[in-house]
Amino acid sequence: MVDRSKKELRAALLQARMTRTPAELESARGEVRRHVVARAAEAGWRRIAGYVPLRTEPGSVELLAALDGLGIEVLVPQTLPDRDLSWYRWPGAGPEAEAELLGIEAISEVDAVLVPALAVTRSGIRLGRGGGSYDRALLRVPATVTVAALIFDDELVLELPAASWDVPVRSVVRPSGWSEL
Repeated sequence: MVDRSKKELRAALLQARMTRTPAELESARGEVRRHVVARAAEAGWRRIAGYVPLRTEPGSVELLAALDGLGIEVLVPQTLPDRDLSWYRWPGAGPEAEAELLGIEAISEVDAVLVPALAVTRSGIRLGRGGGSYDRALLRVPATVTVAALIFDDELVLELPAASWDVPVRSVVRPSGWSEL
């Protein structure tokens, strides 16, 4: 897999996601939600950084709502013009409205970070969508904080191309379970 460029890998992984049926996607989202909610309750998280997923991702707004329902403050990102991430409370006004942005440092004050990924290796290398926004934001997260990528079962892979600026994740959450890396 490492012989292919990141661009080609992204295209192949995105295409694979497009072939999932609505039933497969809903089932995967339900299982990912179940695993994250169980971990959040067990760990006693008070504040997490998550994200509003795209329609083919294993994360879900139902996951965000479930975390919020546990009394956990949920932050989601807004991409700034320089591609860095600022954060606002979810449910909030959203990036299309005037959300109260908490700033780029808000991610440094959470108990857990849930990040999107197209694939992850067992060593934590994450292939995202290529903007570098999460790699920059994850540099602000203390080493003791849970950082988990939400992926489908077949997206935990042996190898991915990596750059010096790639920040590894510490866990993955798949429909089949939560795995520390």
